[in-house]
Amino acid sequence: MPELLKDDERWRLELKDCIPHMMEDMPESSVDMAVFSPPFPQLYAYTALPEDLGNSEDMAGSAKLHLGWFYRGLNRILKPGRVAVVHVAQIPIRQTDDAAMGRYDYRGLNIRMALRAGLTYDYDWLVTKNPQAQAVRTHKHELLFVTMGRDGCKSSGAMGDYLIKFRKKGENAEPVKSDQEVTREEWIRWAEAAWTDIKQGDTLQTRGTKGPNDTRHVCPLQLEVIRRLIKLFSNKDDIVFSPFAGIGSEGYVAMKEGRRFYGCEIKPEYYDTATRNLQAADRSSGSREFF
Repeated sequence: MPELLKDDERWRLELKDCIPHMMEDMPESSVDMAVFSPPFPQLYAYTALPEDLGNSEDMAGSAKLHLGWFYRGLNRILKPGRVAVVHVAQIPIRQTDDAAMGRYDYRGLNIRMALRAGLTYDYDWLVTKNPQAQAVRTHKHELLFVTMGRDGCKSSGAMGDYLIKFRKKGENAEPVKSDQEVTREEWIRWAEAAWTDIKQGDTLQTRGTKGPNDTRHVCPLQLEVIRRLIKLFSNKDDIVFSPFAGIGSEGYVAMKEGRRFYGCEIKPEYYDTATRNLQAADRSSGSREFF
């Protein structure tokens, strides 16, 4: 079976759409772990490309079709018994001047499509959000105290994020020894159903990533979230995969933690920024000398 990375390669980033790449180009069962944040339809759009999941406005149609093919590809390239963690948020159905009119269950859609593709749904964590910070960033009226004075029925709390853990069926040939990197005290905290200590600003810089056709803003995953998941579900020197690499956050942390990285990204501005971030992580981690 061909290897995804050569022996002397610490990382590789492809400027490609991940779905055909996973289905046709990547070897089967070649990835040790996957962690990523997929585009959120109707909420974050990054390019004008039709293959960009963020442009799939029809949640019951094109978005569902995109995710169906995506999870088939992910199931194909993930090693048996290994884990993929997907970061998602619930999506407002539509907006009015004073409130969101319901939510679409994007978390549930991802779970259903992954199950249909053959993956096992194991668990998910809630990552809590500060309501005041979210109100300032999103200008959502339902979060404001003044809305309670107008009509309390239109009020709601901050929307958290979800980290959905999937596992590929089959026996894991190389068990992950998490206790070698995660302390007992850390596991006691991380085993909580909700992570309340994640700093929302703990991300890589997004400067220089906005393109002329962008319609919505960048939302990189927090580095501490990635670090915890990589320590929990991969071994040193494992290949961590991100099909939506963005600015390279998953790869940056993976190499800092002694792993290798493989990623896909379709937006040239993101690809260029991710390449610089991955090169910086490779230089500073000392991975070449360590391994």
